[in-house]
Amino acid sequence: MLVIAMETGSGGRVRWAGRRHDDGRLDGSSGVSPAELFDAVFHALHDGEQVALGLDCALTMPVAPDQAPASANASAGADALVTLAESAASRPGLAELGYLLGELGTWRPWTTVSTSLARWKANTSILVWQAVPAPGAGTVTASAAADSFFHQLPAASAQRTEPADEANGTVVNLAAATARRAGLFVDPSELARPTVSITVTGRRR
Repeated sequence: MLVIAMETGSGGRVRWAGRRHDDGRLDGSSGVSPAELFDAVFHALHDGEQVALGLDCALTMPVAPDQAPASANASAGADALVTLAESAASRPGLAELGYLLGELGTWRPWTTVSTSLARWKANTSILVWQAVPAPGAGTVTASAAADSFFHQLPAASAQRTEPADEANGTVVNLAAATARRAGLFVDPSELARPTVSITVTGRRR
């Protein structure tokens, strides 16, 4: 398993850092360019590893009642949500995610993306998750976010981490929409549900 986190508050540049499950270094790999990030993710997938990619920016966007897809056709509803998400595609973090998933769509079009922990644990290739600062904390660093994911994964797996059904239709999942726009498979139901989130509690001492 390769866990990578991205921090978007780096003066316009998106820094990323991560490590594998069998590597105790908090910065086992790092970089500042989308191309470096693609190389790290591509090689991990090529080696048969799962990848968990965290971003410190908002990955869901509220949908006004009059914007929610009214079609009973699931595919048409999914396409409508992807269209709604396009306005956020150029935001820091989401732009880099779009580049990464777009490249994977070219070189590994069979890659599966999820924003659901349960689906990812069932052998999905990539999990996209949101790194959330702890109450009262400042900015989230990539190293701390990746470390927090490893520490909280067992507890998150043992409890309900998926949003309640009532959330359906009230938000558009920007990460899932980015994956679908890149031509990668993502379960259509995830487009109207928030991503799984991990609270960043600081680096291990």
